[in-house]
Amino acid sequence: MQISVFIDHILQAVSQTKKSLEDLLKQVKESGVDGVEANLTYLCEKKKVLKTLSDAGLKVSCIYEFYEMGIRDEKRRIKKHIKMAKKVGAGRILVVPGFLSEDEAKEALSYKDDYGKLEAFYDKNAAVRRMVEGITKAVKYGQKHGVTVTFEDFDLNTSPICNMNGLKYFFDKVPDLKFTLDMGNFAYIGEDVLAAWDVLKDYVAHVHCKDRGEGLSSVATGGGYLPIKELIEKLKETGYEGYLAIEHFDMDNQEEAIKDSASFLRECIR
Repeated sequence: MQISVFIDHILQAVSQTKKSLEDLLKQVKESGVDGVEANLTYLCEKKKVLKTLSDAGLKVSCIYEFYEMGIRDEKRRIKKHIKMAKKVGAGRILVVPGFLSEDEAKEALSYKDDYGKLEAFYDKNAAVRRMVEGITKAVKYGQKHGVTVTFEDFDLNTSPICNMNGLKYFFDKVPDLKFTLDMGNFAYIGEDVLAAWDVLKDYVAHVHCKDRGEGLSSVATGGGYLPIKELIEKLKETGYEGYLAIEHFDMDNQEEAIKDSASFLRECIR
């Protein structure tokens, strides 16, 4: 396994420390990190950053982007996303497909523990049907270019994939769609990540190592209450050889948090 980190955290560390991006990337590499998670829009707007990352010896581990597949055709943008991943050798992308209305989400959440009821609701929901159609096309296009398309357990009530049965619905409906396991996001919806692992482990193609402190606060990976070590052991048992991506948005000291997270993950994968 290799370790990556969200470039957003590095950019926040630049702002917090007033160090140069180049210096912080060097530190990140020296801490045992091999890649970065990056947003598609950011990479398109900051084209020179790809050379900066390459010069620092860092790869792009995954490219993520937010979509509105429930209300519009996103074919052009998803193709751009996949082509960017192929260009940088990322191999995988993370798609946040869109969101439900507040009323739709409220009803969907009332069914989250009953797969049959949730499936029936989603089958009838126009936005979800459009998301299924859009992501099915994305997966097929990704396969043509050697890029794996993934969903994560997104931590927002209006997301149709904020819980394990919501995710399972899309994996059942979309052949070859894969899972970015975010270790910290099931806590948002009150679900046990180990129970989710049992349901969704066969779909895992990428991993976000997000830990949680008091409540749902951001902490360095390994500094919270989630079973990160146990999950990594389970990943080892499955033969997972991909990235473990450090994720802790909005930390007061991203520089130190990245170092602490990388140190913890290096110990876990030894």
